[in-house]
Amino acid sequence: MTADDGIRIVETLTLHDGDNRAKLWSIYEQAFRQLNERTPIHHGAWNAESFDAMLLDPDFTKYLVYVQDQLVGACLITATLEKVPWINAAFYRQRFPEASAVGHLYFLPAVVIDPVHQDLRRIGAKLLHEAVTSLGEDGVLAVDYSETLRHSLPAFVQRSLRRDFQSEVLDRMVYQVFYYRQPT
Repeated sequence: MTADDGIRIVETLTLHDGDNRAKLWSIYEQAFRQLNERTPIHHGAWNAESFDAMLLDPDFTKYLVYVQDQLVGACLITATLEKVPWINAAFYRQRFPEASAVGHLYFLPAVVIDPVHQDLRRIGAKLLHEAVTSLGEDGVLAVDYSETLRHSLPAFVQRSLRRDFQSEVLDRMVYQVFYYRQPT
């Protein structure tokens, strides 16, 4: 847990409080709604029911960020990659066998901050820093993101970690359209 400028980050495995789960769903839905206006891939793949189940599932570590005791966001990380329906967990286990064998292979399915609190005292950077550094030096953290975010996410990670790290693009998705006449 960290505390700075009224910002507090709490690590937990299960979020029992129904009001807090509803608050995080609202933040998640709103944050990805804005992003989905800019990208052809549907970000925020969880629906309300699966998101709520994930918040109750101890296989997902939740890093909750509070500002003046108000819940304003979360970072979710799991080492049980099979629980992230849109990724191929076997690929990651085969690609990173040593990290997988000792339980140091993680996937980050979501980082969300209430848009009202984004850029306020670098809450997102502090949240990501707390979550990622808790994985330790041997942790391998996999993420996915749209090409639209390709330049901003690594820069965000660099600012958040405040240290050098190595990264590797494992694959790219291309969303393309074909047509005869210019669509209107």
